[in-house]
Formats: sequence, structure tokens, C-alpha cells
Amino acid sequence: WKRYIFSLPRDLACDTTSWNWTQRNQKGKLEIRSSINIAILMNSGKSGERNVQPKTKRSKQFIAIRDIAKDEEILYDYAVYETNWKEVGL
Repeated sequence: WKRYIFSLPRDLACDTTSWNWTQRNQKGKLEIRSSINIAILMNSGKSGERNVQPKTKRSKQFIAIRDIAKDEEILYDYAVYETNWKEVGL
């Protein structure tokens, strides 16, 4: 992960690291995850504002938690993911 990030142009590296977090897999091991799915089109909303959430704690799929109006911004709470860079060696 470090070699990949440092191989990128500086501005792209900064953007790329903004879309990474750590998350436990099904065996409990902490892994680095990158948002290369539909989540990059969602903005962060606090628990009262969000209208989608991951299907499960480890899921890459998202579900609506209430009706979403046409043209409404899609929001989810990024804090649902654990971020522990030290545990993954960063």
C-alpha cells in the first residue's frame, strides 16, 4: 500500500489516501480498504442525516435506511468504519 501511494503524483496520492480506511475482515484481521465502489459518490452525513448504510458491518453493498427523494444527496456516516492505521503498520 505504501509503495503504491508513494508511486502516485503528490496531489493524486493525497486524494487517494482520503478514500482509504481500515476495516476488519470476517476473520477479524484488520485490512486497508479503498473506496473504489459506489461509496465515492456519497458524502458523509452524521447519524441523523444519513439515508444509506452498509448492508452489514463488513459489506461493500449499501442499502437505503429511509425513502430517498429524487435529487436528494446520498449520505452515509463514514464513522461506521474503524480506522486503525497503527494496527496495519502505518
